[in-house]
Amino acid sequence: PPSDGGGYYNRFARHRQQSRDAWYFFENSVFTLNNFKVITSLSLWFVSYMIMGIFGGSVAYMHFERRDKSIPDPLPDFGYDVVPYWCPRIPHVPHSNVQSVVLFILYSIILSGVALRWNPKHHPKSGTVIWGGDGRLILQHMCHLNCLVFLTRTSVVGLTGLPQPNPKCIEQQHFPVSFANALKFVMGRGFPPHACGDLIYSGHVGCTLICMAVLRRHGFMRNRLTSSLIWIIAAIGIYFTISCRSHYSVDVMLAFYFGYFLPEWYYNRSDERVGGAVSRWIRSLEVRPADLRHLHYEGINESDEKQGDSPRYPATISV
Repeated sequence: PPSDGGGYYNRFARHRQQSRDAWYFFENSVFTLNNFKVITSLSLWFVSYMIMGIFGGSVAYMHFERRDKSIPDPLPDFGYDVVPYWCPRIPHVPHSNVQSVVLFILYSIILSGVALRWNPKHHPKSGTVIWGGDGRLILQHMCHLNCLVFLTRTSVVGLTGLPQPNPKCIEQQHFPVSFANALKFVMGRGFPPHACGDLIYSGHVGCTLICMAVLRRHGFMRNRLTSSLIWIIAAIGIYFTISCRSHYSVDVMLAFYFGYFLPEWYYNRSDERVGGAVSRWIRSLEVRPADLRHLHYEGINESDEKQGDSPRYPATISV
């Protein structure tokens, strides 16, 4: 007899179809290669940050020169001769300084762009991103470049102990500590870690310039007014890094070198301008349109597929 549409087999068929639709959604929207790559990038960021705190900040805190004076006794510094001490205390902010607020603003702008561009629009045949870039790739670039800052800074910050110039660290300059005590002081007071004497080079300025490189590359600064406002915010953070006596001028200058050449080094390999194993590894970590598993369009030919494999992002600007 003909079915009235409400029989057992019809209900079972609808249930199977709903199950297939749900699995298709998770397979193509959640359990994707690109999302796994993003998780890997976030994990690398966290591990690199912890490495900097343990082997960088803690060693630098243990190693900087102790003195008996009740005021900071910094080395002669040209920046201190030009920029007077001024460090307004900002409540409810990690490190309670202006440069941390500036970093928070820049990171917030980037993360807002990541959220707005998380699901990019793709060309229906080639699969390339056609508007706004890929939010996941923006997040990856921020994480990977921060990793380079964290690791390069770890390699130098604890090598030479200098007299600390920061008035907020006076109490910490009177007595020597062991590595265990330094680790407890730096890593045991919450996140993010906070140290004294971790000078060469400035992490705040380095991360500020990395944010600028990411913002510029992904089209956030195409508008002149927006670009000017963002650069003013960044300049304020750099100024207060010296005026708060958080770092010597040489720390800030070195951060400029690292903040320029690290993105240059990274993007040359990301864009396949430089070959080698490191370049292949970097590209294998990054989100690519060809990795999107749900891009199976009808009428796509071999030449279109080859175009889809090429990582072309029109919102990308060389830095």
